[in-house]
Amino acid sequence: MRTERANAKINTYLNVVGRRENGYHDIVSIMQTVSLCDLVSVDFRPSLHTSITLMSSGNDRMPNDCRNLAWRAAEKFLQKTGRSGEVRIVLEKHIPMAAGLAGGSADAAAVLRALNALCDAPLTVGELCELGAMLGADVPFCIRGGSARVTGIGECMEEIPEMPMGTLVVACRGEGVSTPWAYGALDEKYDGFRAVQTEDTRPNAIAAAWQKNDLIASCVHFFNIFEQVVPQVQGDVEVLKRMMVSAGARHAMMSGSGPSVFGVFDSREDAEACCASLQSAGAAAFVCHPCGKYPL
Repeated sequence: MRTERANAKINTYLNVVGRRENGYHDIVSIMQTVSLCDLVSVDFRPSLHTSITLMSSGNDRMPNDCRNLAWRAAEKFLQKTGRSGEVRIVLEKHIPMAAGLAGGSADAAAVLRALNALCDAPLTVGELCELGAMLGADVPFCIRGGSARVTGIGECMEEIPEMPMGTLVVACRGEGVSTPWAYGALDEKYDGFRAVQTEDTRPNAIAAAWQKNDLIASCVHFFNIFEQVVPQVQGDVEVLKRMMVSAGARHAMMSGSGPSVFGVFDSREDAEACCASLQSAGAAAFVCHPCGKYPL
């Protein structure tokens, strides 16, 4: 059996720059893995007959069948590599679901990494990412982890300087937000993104600040286009942001399509006090830090 970390993802920059004829959206994003993670253990035993079982703890709402992305990742891997056997997945859930933190994608990526290692690496990292893209737009990034500029529909990744080490608070409260709804709301606001988008220099400014190991300087360039529509239906987003800033966060912003929020703190003591206040207010809140790429 092999155990993999399935780290949550935050977006320090997220913009939608176009909509394809098939309905998918082109994005520009700076994605970052953080230390908040699920633990995914995978066992594989070759057999003439294929079976997949998934057991989970930490969230009673999570399905343990083919509705779970981790289960489908195992199925895709076996199909791609032409293998048959018994796959057993044990998932210890810590990342809030439907929160814009890529928890499901991270779990699927962990299954792909684990199975590839257990089967003596039949797939290259690039092939794993191609397989991950069939499961979801965030999965290729979650396979590699670390810091990356992500474009296309999520399948194109460019290395950037690592996010400087710092103290973060990640929090989520209230109902999750449907990602298709969030994109639909942006389509309505921006007329389907028909207009040609001018290049935004903020992603380059973030990368330049990280090159200088200056996390605080990069915060002024953080941006998430989904903040223009999601807080209208999920009021807790703005509440959590205000609580973080009041507690000393240099910057607080929604991650992904929400409704999770992350804050950047100078002081771990302030971060821990903020986390305790958020938990007292009914939020799932965690103190964490940036993480580098997975060893592949």
